[in-house]
Amino acid sequence: MQLQKIIDDVNGRVAVPILMYMLGAPLGLVILLWFFFFRGK
Repeated sequence: MQLQKIIDDVNGRVAVPILMYMLGAPLGLVILLWFFFFRGK
């Protein structure tokens, strides 16, 4: 059960930036936003 929670957390932190990139956001901007907001703890 613990492993599934870790996988869900990773998917939650990665899905939004990937979606932004696919919609045309510059890769540098996506990386910066991920670094500051989506990394979690």
